[in-house]
Amino acid sequence: MNDGKVGLKEWVRRLNDEEFPLFAHTARNIASLSADDEASVNELAQVILGDSAMTARVLRMANSAYYNPSSQRINTVSRAIVLLGFDVVRGIALSISLIDTVLTGGRHDAAIGELVKSFHAAIQAKEFSSIRNTPNTEEIFIAALLNRLGGVAFWCFPYGKDTALVEAYALAKQPEDAEKEVLGFTLEQLTSALSKDWQLSTLLMGALRHSDTRDKNILDIERGFRLANSVEKGWDAKPVVLVLEEISEDINRPLKIVKEIAYNNSQKAVRMIEKFGIQIAGQFIPPLPQEPAPGMDVVDRHLDNPVDLQLDILRELSTMLSEQVDLNTVLGTVLEGIYRSLDMDRVVLALIVKKGERLVSKLALGEDRVGFGKLFDFPLNEKENVFTHLLELNERLWMDRKTRADLGPLLTPDIYAAIGQVEFFATPVCVAGKPRGVIYADRSLTREPLEKHAFLTFRHFCEQANIAFTILGR
Repeated sequence: MNDGKVGLKEWVRRLNDEEFPLFAHTARNIASLSADDEASVNELAQVILGDSAMTARVLRMANSAYYNPSSQRINTVSRAIVLLGFDVVRGIALSISLIDTVLTGGRHDAAIGELVKSFHAAIQAKEFSSIRNTPNTEEIFIAALLNRLGGVAFWCFPYGKDTALVEAYALAKQPEDAEKEVLGFTLEQLTSALSKDWQLSTLLMGALRHSDTRDKNILDIERGFRLANSVEKGWDAKPVVLVLEEISEDINRPLKIVKEIAYNNSQKAVRMIEKFGIQIAGQFIPPLPQEPAPGMDVVDRHLDNPVDLQLDILRELSTMLSEQVDLNTVLGTVLEGIYRSLDMDRVVLALIVKKGERLVSKLALGEDRVGFGKLFDFPLNEKENVFTHLLELNERLWMDRKTRADLGPLLTPDIYAAIGQVEFFATPVCVAGKPRGVIYADRSLTREPLEKHAFLTFRHFCEQANIAFTILGR
C-alpha cells in the first residue's frame, strides 16, 4: 500500500482477499448457519471436520472444564453439538478460526492484546447475561468476541501504519480522532464494514451502532469491554468499581457478590484463552485479589489412537440411539467415525431418490466434500454399474485391485470421473432389509492401501447406520 490514506473499502478488500480469506470464508459459512435448521447441524459438523486441526481443538475445548463441567467424555463433533448445543460449538469454531488467523498472521502484540480483551469481555458479557436467564448467551459471546475485529485485523496487518497510529494516539484526545487522522476511518468502522461484508451477527451490528434502545444484551457487551479495558489498571481501579456497581444494580445482587463473579469470570477467561493457544493472557488480565484454586480440566486421552477412537465413537452411537437423537445427527456421527478413525479422505452417504432412478449424495466429508458430493450422483435405471450391482446383491464391497479385475467394467465413465482410480469401501444402507442407499469411503488423497481391519470396522459403523434407519427413520 502507498503512504497515503487508503479508503475503508480498500482495507476491507485487502483483508478479505489477502490477509483474512480463510477466516472470512469460515466466518461466513458458520455465521450463516441457524440452530433452527436441522441441515445446519450437519453443515456445521462438516465445516469443522473439513479441518483436522480444528476438529481436534474443538473436541479439546468441548472436553475442557469450562464447557464440560460434568466431565462426560465427548469424542465426536456430532456429539459435541448434541451435548453442548449448536451455538456453543459454533462459537468455539469461530474462536479457533480467529485465533489461528492472528497467530499465523503478521504477529503484533497489539493484535494479541485486542484478542485477549475481546475474549475477556465476551466471557464477562456471557456469564452476567446468563444470570439474567438470557436465552441467547452464546450469541452475546460471539458478538462480543467479534466486537473488536477491525482492531485485531489492523494490528495484525497494519500495512506500515502502526507506528504512525501509536504516535497519533499519544497526541489525540480520543482514540477515534487519531484513527481518522492516520487511516481516514475508525477501527470500529472497519469492524462494522467487515461484519456487514461477512454477514455476521445482527446483535454485533446493534452493539457497533451503540443503540439507544438500552438493549440488555448490548449493555452486557459494553460492560464486558469496560471491564476488560479498565481492569488492566487493577481490580480496585475506579472504572472497574463503577461498572461493577452498575451490574450490581442491574441484576439486583450485592456488590461483593458481583465482584466475586467478575473475578471468577476473568479466571475462566484466562484458562480458556490459554487452552485456545494464547499463553500470555495473564499479561492483559491482572492477578485476582484472592485467586481461587484452578479447576481441573478433563484429562485428555489421545484422540489419535484409532482403536480407542473407534470404540469411543461406537459407544457414542449406542448412546445416541438409546436417546432417540435425530436420524441426521446419528448418520453424521457414523460418517465422522469412518472418516476419522479409519483415516479416510472421502466419505459419502448417498440415498436412492427419484423413485429409484438415481443414487445421490446426502452427506459428505473430506477432500472437496462439496464438489465431490455434487459429483456423487449416478443413474440406477440405465446400464448396470458398480452401484446397481452392489444394491442388487445387497452385499458389502471392497474394491481393491483383485476385485477391480472382476468388476472394473462396472466402473462406468461417470463413476470413474467422479471417484478416480482408487480403492474404496462401499456398503448398502437398508431399511427392513431393503437397500435405500450406500455408504462409500476411500483414501483418494493419501493413496494409503486399505486393510482388512479397516473394512471390518467400516462394516461395523455401517451396521449402526442400518440400526439408526430402523429405529429412527420413521
